Amino acid sequence: MRILCIGDSNTWGYDPVDGFRHKNRWTRVLANLMPEHEIIEEGLNGRTILSVDPYMPERCLIHNLKLILMSHKPVDMVVLMVGSNELKNIFPCTAKYIAQGIEECVKIILDKNMWDRFNVPKLLVASPILIRDEMVTNGGAFADEFDETSVRESKFLAGEYKKICEKYQLEFMDASLYAEASLVDNLHMDEENHKKLGEAMCERIRTICK
Repeated sequence: MRILCIGDSNTWGYDPVDGFRHKNRWTRVLANLMPEHEIIEEGLNGRTILSVDPYMPERCLIHNLKLILMSHKPVDMVVLMVGSNELKNIFPCTAKYIAQGIEECVKIILDKNMWDRFNVPKLLVASPILIRDEMVTNGGAFADEFDETSVRESKFLAGEYKKICEKYQLEFMDASLYAEASLVDNLHMDEENHKKLGEAMCERIRTICK
């Protein structure tokens, strides 16, 4: 199988310690656990769903999702895990609004016209890990970009994403049940949590493919 993993910095593998890229990011862990499959990495730092960053508008997924899908097709499964960057304080977004963005992405991915003669891929939607409460109390490298509202709304994402998945009868996974952000910056995973998420993703994908 060809599995396309679309995400933001926690899929790209941003290391909260130095800002470089984890060698053992969760997609690499997944690839090592599933060598019989091709894991395609499509992570981008700062990626949003619907919100447009005035400094880097190209990070908006809804504007380039079709291009991403067309460049990688055919794929057998898409894993979609985005939403954390929509919680930046420059974007007045609620969890419900962010989930509406996920729904728009779902419509594009499930559109038969996107895939020509190929089959529409299976879709696993994952809500992202939580922004830690310590983002507000202890700060960190991204404390000026996220606030109390960001932290609060991140806790509602799983419930809102699940509603979308139930509406479209899709597979859903709450990443925060398996991994958490590092206390270094309260936003990004360390290597151990990438390992935990990669292992959980592997188990879930194998279940889906039975």
